[in-house]
Amino acid sequence: MGQARDPRKIALDTHRDYYDGGTYSDDRLAWTLNTFLPMDRPLKVLEVGCGNGAMLRLLSERGVDAIGVDASSSGVEQCHSMGARAQCLDVSTDGLPFDDDAFDVVISLETFEHLMNPFYSLQEVRRVLRPSGRFISSVPNPRTGHPFLYPGLFEYGNFRRFLEQSGFFIERVQPWQWAPRETILPVSLRRVPVLNGRVVAGGIRKGVELAYRTLGVFPYFCYWLWTFDSRNEKQRQADPYTASATLTRPGPEKHFAPER
Repeated sequence: MGQARDPRKIALDTHRDYYDGGTYSDDRLAWTLNTFLPMDRPLKVLEVGCGNGAMLRLLSERGVDAIGVDASSSGVEQCHSMGARAQCLDVSTDGLPFDDDAFDVVISLETFEHLMNPFYSLQEVRRVLRPSGRFISSVPNPRTGHPFLYPGLFEYGNFRRFLEQSGFFIERVQPWQWAPRETILPVSLRRVPVLNGRVVAGGIRKGVELAYRTLGVFPYFCYWLWTFDSRNEKQRQADPYTASATLTRPGPEKHFAPER
């Protein structure tokens, strides 16, 4: 029998050179800061998934005290080379090496879908984030074809519930760019040239977005990714792991029932 593989080693080995091919554009990162932190000067910011330090650099230019963590050792080396503070670790297994309530804001852009243990990682974010602190997180729309370790978790509605049951209050969600226009069509029609072009598919997508917005509904499926602005409701007990174990214990007593 072979030995079990170490999840921490898997994460660090897999992501060692993850950012060697590039990173997000400054426009994308600046949009995030301008949209969610336009006038704020948080005392301390943590970035989970800091990559090669592009966001840390923008934060530093704004006078923000920021530090990052990432599973990519080469990415963290690039952070250090520009003078940014960063640590190489796997948040899924290492946790976060910071005190409780240490940060005013935690930022994590397209990172949680790469983690082996997103639940534990989110609990760690909640622990190091002060009460009412802000968690700014983004995940890509599965319709873009992005691969996922846990596909169902990162559907829009499921990720919302994941944040909420973990003790966060979602204040708003902002989209970033359109999803590929053909994704508005049924799969069977996406390869039909006359349908998947700008006029038909693009027109349908714009019309659907407008209709949903008019009705006050967020047309999440129209966009490339979603950025969630959440508050840490630390006063609320939120431990779904323990709750699940308590409510599902075998025995004569029934602990849960269908919603009515």
